[in-house]
Amino acid sequence: MVRIATLGAIALAALFAAYLALLAFPYPLFGYETTYQNISVYSDRPISAALPSVLSIAEDRLRKSPLNDPAMHHQVFICNDNWRFALFTNIDRNVGGLNHTWLNHNIFLRGANIDHNRLLGPRGNEVPGERTLSYYFAHEITHSLEVTYLGRYAYIMLPQWKKEGYADYVGKDGDFNFRAQLADFQHDAPEMDPHGSGLYRRYNLLVSYVMDIKGVSAQAMLKEPFDQAALERELRAMK
Repeated sequence: MVRIATLGAIALAALFAAYLALLAFPYPLFGYETTYQNISVYSDRPISAALPSVLSIAEDRLRKSPLNDPAMHHQVFICNDNWRFALFTNIDRNVGGLNHTWLNHNIFLRGANIDHNRLLGPRGNEVPGERTLSYYFAHEITHSLEVTYLGRYAYIMLPQWKKEGYADYVGKDGDFNFRAQLADFQHDAPEMDPHGSGLYRRYNLLVSYVMDIKGVSAQAMLKEPFDQAALERELRAMK
C-alpha cells in the first residue's frame, strides 16, 4: 500500500513537472511564428499579415510607459482552440489573456481576428469596445514590465487595483474617458464592479486619478502605499 502511494506521488510529481515544462516551452503546440520589434507571436493557425499593424499600436502604447524597456523581449501565444487556451491557463481559463509572470512571462491569449484587431471570446464572438487585440497585447506585456520593475515578491503583494489598473491604463492609452468613468463610478454602474463585470474600469479610474490628477509618477504609484478606500472617497466627492 505504501509502495502504491509512493508510486502515485512520483507519477503526480512527474506530471506536474511535465506541465511546468509545457508552460515554459509551449512551442511544439504553435506552428506559426512572427516577430515585430521586441514581440514574438506564436499561433496555432496561420498569422495574418495585418499583425504588424496591431503590434505597432501596442508598441506605441507601451512606449509611453516609463517602465518600458525596448531591450526586453516578449513572447505571446495565440490559442485559437479553446482547449489549447484552457490547457495553458488552467483555473484562469475565463480570462481573455494570461501572463505567467511567476514562471517566465509567457503570455497566452484567446483566439483572435487579427484583421479586425479583435480578440475572440469563448464562443468565437469578437470582444467589443475599447479592448482591442492591441489592448490585450499591451495589457499583458505591462504585467511583465511591472514584475521587472518591482521584483516578483513586490509584484505578488501589489494590490489588484494597481496591478490591473496600470495594465489597463497602458493598454487603453487614450481610450479611457476619466470624466465619463468617474460618473459611472459615482452612480455605481455595474461596469465598475471588477468581480461582476470582469472589467478593470474601477482600477483604471483609481490609477488615472493618482497619476493624471494628483500628478504621481507610475513608479511612485506602484511603490507608495496609497489607500484604495481613501482614494475612492475622494473620487466620490469630486465634482
